Amino acid sequence: MLFDTHTHSYFPELADRQDEIVANMQANNIRYATQIGCDIETSRQAIELARKYEPYYATIGYHPTEGQSLSTEEIPGKVRELEQLLVMNREYIVAIGEIGFDYYHLEAGKEAEQKETQRVLFFAMTELARKYNLPVVIHTREARTDTLRYLKEFGVKKAIIHCFSEDYGFARELMEYSDEIYFSFSGIVTYSKATSVQETAKLLPLNKILIETDAPFLSPQAVRWTVNEPANVRYVLDAIKNLRTENGAEIERVVYENSLRMYGREKS
Repeated sequence: MLFDTHTHSYFPELADRQDEIVANMQANNIRYATQIGCDIETSRQAIELARKYEPYYATIGYHPTEGQSLSTEEIPGKVRELEQLLVMNREYIVAIGEIGFDYYHLEAGKEAEQKETQRVLFFAMTELARKYNLPVVIHTREARTDTLRYLKEFGVKKAIIHCFSEDYGFARELMEYSDEIYFSFSGIVTYSKATSVQETAKLLPLNKILIETDAPFLSPQAVRWTVNEPANVRYVLDAIKNLRTENGAEIERVVYENSLRMYGREKS
């Protein structure tokens, strides 16, 4: 069995194809896919999909680039709205995310202000995760130092580093901080130039690895110029199998069990 731990099937490219997407998952032995929220509306859409389709779970979150234009005064109200969604739909929600830091998309002239907004939002969202004993799904782009800094400062121990695109040194620092951090690999690991990502997938302990599509983005190399979907997570797993020395069946089993454990699901 496989588990796509991070997808956005509510996005327009996929939204009207859910029956086909689920059928393709089943044909490729993909047991589950987690629909990841990026703000209040998409968190609501993720929950709606999880309520309707048995293979789907959901998260609620506020992506840093979606939240950086908020005022810090607005943030508590936004978090309360997300908490209401969580309370009303607890059985479908497996994590808080995606949240984190993205310094690539900061607006010119507003860098310091938006970095501070991302920090305040991250703290509020991690407090929500702590309150409900949920893991967090971390987005980090060109924010390596602050991601590590604030994970430590805010005491975040249980997290998924989504769409891992750093190097093994960053992963090692995170593992030294917490033994409850997992690293999720996307289609990037199938790209020939992504050597640092491939090296990390090769060197990490197997029990720290997850796989994802980040659909509809980052289609694996074999289907690079098509719209990505959860069934394509198999290409990610195949790439990891080719990088590692363990038996392929063992890799598949452990990665699947990692996913269930991280999201608090029973083995099935």
